[in-house]
Amino acid sequence: MNDLKPHPDVIETPLEGELVLLDPKTQQMYSLNATGTLIWETLKSGEYARVAERMSDAFEVDPEQAQQDADVLTADLERVGLLVRA
Repeated sequence: MNDLKPHPDVIETPLEGELVLLDPKTQQMYSLNATGTLIWETLKSGEYARVAERMSDAFEVDPEQAQQDADVLTADLERVGLLVRA
């Protein structure tokens, strides 16, 4: 998962505590809650290896569970084309 990054064409807009992502190619919009936003920002920074630590600190969740949740979300975002391989 460390080689994933946001697709350069995705448009991000913070909106009422969420992050809204727009894929201009498909015109599909996606909404990320606080957890998803933290994962997205961690991917953008290139520090995905620290995602479990960051989630555990921010949301008081077990690091192993945090990593599993992050991996599921990143796989979903890659499947719909919002993330690409670096």
